[in-house]
Amino acid sequence: MADKKAPDKGAALEEILKFHFWNNGYFAVRGVPFRIEQDDITDIDIWLYERPVATARRKLIVDAKNKKVPRAAERLVWARGLQVALNADGAIVASTDKRHSSKRLAKLLGVTLLDGDKLQRLSAVSPPQKNHISSDEFDELFKAADAERRTAFWKTAILDARAALLAALGIHSANIALRSAAFFAEQAALASPNSHNARVALRGFYSCAAYVGLSLDHYLAEHSLLSAQDRQQVLNNGLKFGHPEGFSAIPAYRTALALIRQFGPNGNSLAREFELNIKAQAQTVSAEILSEYVSRIATGDTLYILARELENSAYLADVPSFDTLSSEGKSFLGVMLDFFSLPRENLAQSVSPRNSHPTNGLSSNLPVGSPSLFDQEQENE
Repeated sequence: MADKKAPDKGAALEEILKFHFWNNGYFAVRGVPFRIEQDDITDIDIWLYERPVATARRKLIVDAKNKKVPRAAERLVWARGLQVALNADGAIVASTDKRHSSKRLAKLLGVTLLDGDKLQRLSAVSPPQKNHISSDEFDELFKAADAERRTAFWKTAILDARAALLAALGIHSANIALRSAAFFAEQAALASPNSHNARVALRGFYSCAAYVGLSLDHYLAEHSLLSAQDRQQVLNNGLKFGHPEGFSAIPAYRTALALIRQFGPNGNSLAREFELNIKAQAQTVSAEILSEYVSRIATGDTLYILARELENSAYLADVPSFDTLSSEGKSFLGVMLDFFSLPRENLAQSVSPRNSHPTNGLSSNLPVGSPSLFDQEQENE
């Protein structure tokens, strides 16, 4: 593992907030790229996902700044704009600013403000996590792996999976995360057992697999009232075509077929041949392996719990081996490996068990029953 570097004040605040929200039941990710047409616009300091009830999901963004001269008003307006652009359910600004005017502006904008007083209390009850690496250290591992190879594949794979959480959370982000997870699973299997590269690749696999679970949890929330058989069908269609209703429901393909029928020579037969070829290619995607398993466990919060376990495992200081995960975690990852047509034993042998770690969520440093600062009523008056 790379030597730890002392984070700057801004990164340290983000890390404290990330673990605070995680310990209060959220799925929290730092440094999520916001992209438009492959252009990087900005990074979201912390992205939050919440599963309050079986049929509802909430996405929130956090803007955290620890500046000597706080500019809370500027950050509040910025955060509100990002919330609208991303169609997020809420925005939070963490600032050392303690001015009453900032609280009033936050109330006017509908943005939650964690001011200097609340941040001081939060820092007092949330010391740094010693058994986890920070998000900055995590990202540095993938940059170093690329630098060693003079490529950008490792960093690109992890950032693409994160960016999809913002751009298109659901089946689209699940498919992108699956692609990244397959890349890291293969890299872990190819690396020398117990090597540094094997451990970094395993971290990437766990994290991307967590995004798969989270994305499928969001996707299936829209289909929560379906039977297990119907859930499997919308999963099959989503994994193969990116749409719950399959190929024929995708607007671009419908338009292409209509144009072929209208303007192509022997348009009807040519359109039919085009459609059959697309469906034949889709049949090569063995989506049933994954969809059958996921449709069975999709009742309740199983996918969400699995996502939190795997993300937690990715950030443990001593990354756990496949065999030390929970039985549910191993089953989920095993089905994913079957979907990738990768032998399970190859991944299991990439990193040998060394120490036992809890993998059911990040350990909480908050006192039992400690309230979330986010849930406390703000004193904006």
